[in-house]
Amino acid sequence: MSQSTQDALKIASHRLNQRLQVPTQAAQYANTEAQLDNLTAQAQNWLTKAGHHPDAARSAETFTAFTDPKVLSTWLTQHDTQHIETDVSNQYVSNPHAGETIKAHRLALADLGLCAFEGNILRDPTELSGAKSMSHRKRHILVRLAFLRAAFHALGITHIPLYRVIYSDAPLTPPRPTGFVSATFSQSVALRFLKQGQAKRHAALYWQQVPVTRVFMTHLEAPQMRSLYNEHEALLLSTPAGPLF
Repeated sequence: MSQSTQDALKIASHRLNQRLQVPTQAAQYANTEAQLDNLTAQAQNWLTKAGHHPDAARSAETFTAFTDPKVLSTWLTQHDTQHIETDVSNQYVSNPHAGETIKAHRLALADLGLCAFEGNILRDPTELSGAKSMSHRKRHILVRLAFLRAAFHALGITHIPLYRVIYSDAPLTPPRPTGFVSATFSQSVALRFLKQGQAKRHAALYWQQVPVTRVFMTHLEAPQMRSLYNEHEALLLSTPAGPLF
């Protein structure tokens, strides 16, 4: 490699390896929650009119709003966000830390006032342009959250029990503002993860009742979370100090 190429790479690395912090703003959050209230009411009405009613068991595993993938895709298509859904869900289940797709969505969360952003700057500007623009990403987040809030509301569910396992050779620390947090509905899956962490110096299994208002994506309605893995996963919005995860 020539010296000029090495110098150019060093310059590019320095330019792109910049940290960025985007705190949440109370006014943004209030506006977002107002939009979510409106969209959730729309989603509730839409599910009812489309004939999606929970059965007597009131179980998410049998509710067509979850079991029929066409329900969510139709809702997202009506709001011109199905392409974002495909991109984000595929990237998340394959490798959420690779590429810039999830980072761009984390920036959208911060712009909505939902979760602060802390990390490196976005390196690929195309992730926030055209059909992937910030407005498209924010709309996807809003209509997806509204859909799940409406579906769980139809079941009479306000909180869901979730597990999360963390392990490290370094002492465990409080959650960082990562935008999204992964958890599982399944105790057996959590115990499997805990066993995987036995070689580490520190490990913990957490359980808590999580409000459905934090739930962004689950294995129930996202086929990508079932096609490659079967971890009964729930993807949550990060929240500041207080909860275990």
